[in-house]
Amino acid sequence: MHLFDCHQVFRELYEADCSHASAVFRPRFKGFIPPAEIFQALGPSLDWHRQQLSRHKDFLKSIRSRDTCLSCIRRRPQYGFPCGHLICQNCVRVFYPQRDADPWEYRLEACHICSEPTPGLSIHLTPDTSRLRVLSIDGGGIRGSAPIGFLKAIQDEIGIPGYKVQRNFDVKVGTSSGALSVISLDILGWSVDDCMSHLKMFAKESFVHRCPDFLRMLCRLPFVSSVARLLQLVYALLVDSKYAADGLEQLLQDTYGSDRCLTDLSTATAMGTHVGVTLTKARDDYRHLESDDGQKLVKWWEVYFVPKRIGDLGVFQDGGLAVNNPACIAVREAISLCSDATEPSIVVSLGTGSTVQDEHNPSGMLSSKFPSRLWRALWRQTGSRTTWDHLLSHQRVDSNTKFFRFDVEFLGKEPLLDEVSKMDHMQRTARDAATGTSDLRKLCRHLRAELFLFALDEQSLPYFANGGYHCTGHITCRLRAQTPGYKAFINQLCERAASFQVGAQILQVTRESMEEDLSYRVHFVVPSLSSLIPITLTEEAGERFDVSGSPFTLEWLVQRQELDAGFGTSDHRKRKLPGGTFIPRAKRARF
Repeated sequence: MHLFDCHQVFRELYEADCSHASAVFRPRFKGFIPPAEIFQALGPSLDWHRQQLSRHKDFLKSIRSRDTCLSCIRRRPQYGFPCGHLICQNCVRVFYPQRDADPWEYRLEACHICSEPTPGLSIHLTPDTSRLRVLSIDGGGIRGSAPIGFLKAIQDEIGIPGYKVQRNFDVKVGTSSGALSVISLDILGWSVDDCMSHLKMFAKESFVHRCPDFLRMLCRLPFVSSVARLLQLVYALLVDSKYAADGLEQLLQDTYGSDRCLTDLSTATAMGTHVGVTLTKARDDYRHLESDDGQKLVKWWEVYFVPKRIGDLGVFQDGGLAVNNPACIAVREAISLCSDATEPSIVVSLGTGSTVQDEHNPSGMLSSKFPSRLWRALWRQTGSRTTWDHLLSHQRVDSNTKFFRFDVEFLGKEPLLDEVSKMDHMQRTARDAATGTSDLRKLCRHLRAELFLFALDEQSLPYFANGGYHCTGHITCRLRAQTPGYKAFINQLCERAASFQVGAQILQVTRESMEEDLSYRVHFVVPSLSSLIPITLTEEAGERFDVSGSPFTLEWLVQRQELDAGFGTSDHRKRKLPGGTFIPRAKRARF
């Protein structure tokens, strides 16, 4: 952003020389540079781009690239069409129309590269002035039912009928059983209850012993049980696993589809969410697994539980072996999704339970010996609680991110990873542990407030006058009119006498917004580009919660909405105000 008028600089320094150069320009060079009339005849650059793609569509049908968007040849693609072409997010904005009822949803009539029809598909993009909301789910075998219980408690506390809990988060990352949950909730679009019922099916197929039946029978005999367990361990080492994977692998293919790939359009793209699944590489280092391995596409069913070689990238195992709590990874990925590296507004981590231990007085004769101490140290470093503490300790002092962690603490021995019969109990325990707590209530109030956004009005751009920047914008809602939950949500706000506060302004939520999309016009003045602008929602007296992105600065809003793009935006968005661009107050030159 320049603190001067670019037009004035051009007029003072370059206009005279450019006019002179244009006047003496030799005619013989005109054949090399098309005159302005030709460019005017071509029309807008977007129309010309469409014509070129249509002209070469037969050739482009046979070309595929997973490293470069074939539409713009400038960015990495994110969305895969049924025809096999992938495009970037910017090309979604450029080539596809927005739904009238939802400005962040784009309808895909056909692939604009090859013209292959794509009926019924849509892509939902994150609003420009929002900050991402992150959900991280731990792994833990059958204890993976605990996060489902937490999600159920969150959904009940938010209390918007017909609005699934997963829609309250933009980025979801899961490990092990948590990976199954995020894929089921987002890629398949299941409800929390459906996800729980399928987790039980996965658990039954996951924990099928590979060892012979006679060894398991010997384990029940009192005199030979120790020897039998040792033989079981030796057998598992020889066959490289304790449980058979055939049944689970087939179930995963049947559930997620044997051909569904990481970049395919799904319920997640229709909701506008990003899904991540962690894997543990047989070798070391953190690595982002690409959407293909150079030979074939990576399928969703391939990324869970069983050690598997993926092309020439190496052997990958269950992500819980190295990072059982993927919260740090989720935050890192959320920041990387934002071009300006904006931190997420909310981070929620759901645990799978741990045992409360007295670390100061360990019991047992061997507990103080070196092997036991080494084991405890290694286990503690990879523990979910340590990972969470590590994340919190590395946050900036001025960070506005809100962190929430829900977990179950067992007074006795925690359930084993393969105790399938304990799944329902784990879910109920987690749900009961979270219900009614202050943390849950605070989180859900934040999530309800995050359903509202603020954006500057492009028809009335900010201007500097009388020592301050005068700004006009609108508060809108992610939930749109005529969608499930919208009327119920607005009705709840009216019953609670909810209101928005912008500085000294109080805007009461009324039932006039029941039939139409909520939109409140706001005007305020700030002394500088870096002044914080808080916009809050109050549902109960004395409790104010920030809307998405709040508190923000005028500079951040202008950059996010590209109001300072004097030479046009990358998505060819036309300004509703002709020639209007945001020009901040110029600093007085000093001599």
